Amino acid sequence: MRRCVELASAAGPIGPASAFRHRSSAINTALRRSVRAGIAVTAGAVLLAAGVTACGTVKQLTAGEKLSGAFEKLGDAKSVGFQLSVDATADQIVAFGKAVDDPIEQKDADVLSDLTLNVSMSADKPLKDTEAFKSGNSLGAVNDYDLKGVALAYSLGTKKSGKTFADIRLVGGKMYLKVDARGIAQLMGEDTKGVDEFAGSLPAEAGAFKDAVDGKWVSVDLKKAKELGEQQKKSADTGNGPALGAVPSFDPAELERFGKSVKDVVSKNISVEEKGKSGDADVIQVSAPARPLVEGLVKAFEKLATGATGGSGISAFPPVPSDDFSKVPDRKLAADVLIKGGKAQAVTFDLMQLADKPDPAAHLPLRLGFAVDAPTVSAPAGAAELDLGKLQEIAMKMATADDTSAAGADGPVAPLTEAQYAELAAAGVDREKATNLNAAGLSFQEIKDFAAVIKG
Repeated sequence: MRRCVELASAAGPIGPASAFRHRSSAINTALRRSVRAGIAVTAGAVLLAAGVTACGTVKQLTAGEKLSGAFEKLGDAKSVGFQLSVDATADQIVAFGKAVDDPIEQKDADVLSDLTLNVSMSADKPLKDTEAFKSGNSLGAVNDYDLKGVALAYSLGTKKSGKTFADIRLVGGKMYLKVDARGIAQLMGEDTKGVDEFAGSLPAEAGAFKDAVDGKWVSVDLKKAKELGEQQKKSADTGNGPALGAVPSFDPAELERFGKSVKDVVSKNISVEEKGKSGDADVIQVSAPARPLVEGLVKAFEKLATGATGGSGISAFPPVPSDDFSKVPDRKLAADVLIKGGKAQAVTFDLMQLADKPDPAAHLPLRLGFAVDAPTVSAPAGAAELDLGKLQEIAMKMATADDTSAAGADGPVAPLTEAQYAELAAAGVDREKATNLNAAGLSFQEIKDFAAVIKG
């Protein structure tokens, strides 16, 4: 069970996905009246439930046995790929907007129909035999900068042209990043002039950061990033929450209990049924009453999140307001699992199910596809390493450029005193950075104020 939860969770961090959300705001707007706050948590719950069900919850059923075997085969592979996309044409997306009485523009529909978020993982042995999956601690693996034998990759791109807007890889203790900033700006309907101006404003010492803006590969040493975060946590005032760079951490024992809680919730609510074929793939439908399932899964996660502090002593996740549950549709929802050759091929979920008044003639399915033996995730050649400490210092200088100019016009600022150095250190600004910023024209109060903004 734990391995299956880990495998399902590895497909989901997917997180991310912030660039996708910029253009998908049209769909979010279209769903506002019909779905409101229930869409994300409900869709996620059904997809998660499908994966957990497949991992043995209903093995007494023939359909459950097929489902279980289909997902277990993903763990038998040395590499697996996942692809999340809207499985609809642009015209179907436009029709969906009309059906929920919140039109989606054709140009936005064209983009959404073509976007895809890809996640892949690979190892030199079957994934289920790697330390990450065997230990059951892969959720916390990134916190320790060691992926325990598994390499991960995330990318945002298009189906038709194969263009990639963002590519992130986690290999051998390093994170590699390549972003097409200008392409993303165009994707969002913005002028690329802003990107060019920003790139031109970067100082020469920005180094690898300039490479990142220009769409070249850069890297971050995860061990150094963790050490920097720990240094900041030591010097920061914990009363204001996690320090910059802090990553929520989970107790392995709590993860174990979370897995059991999820299994219990799913076993009480999920049912599976064979639904024939779609082309050459078998279809098994996973269904559940949405509200009880969501409530159970959210409560299970809240218990886990209570102990996730990010090293600050304060929970890293805010509680879910109880009145939000009333926004989840109080009816049964379903996701279809496609199985080909005994292997899970895809899970689809029609967002129209979440509408207040579902239109049987309009559909907007989300599709999470699976592929075994995906290309091996490897480190790109020639990536320039980002110095996170220097990057933070440059960001502070740039963000306070106007204030610096004003200060210079009035003459040099007063040098920092030992007491002020100590106060800034407590706020997360070490002596060297404080000295450099002071020499650049920032007063004690300006440095302190900006440090507070950075820490959030």
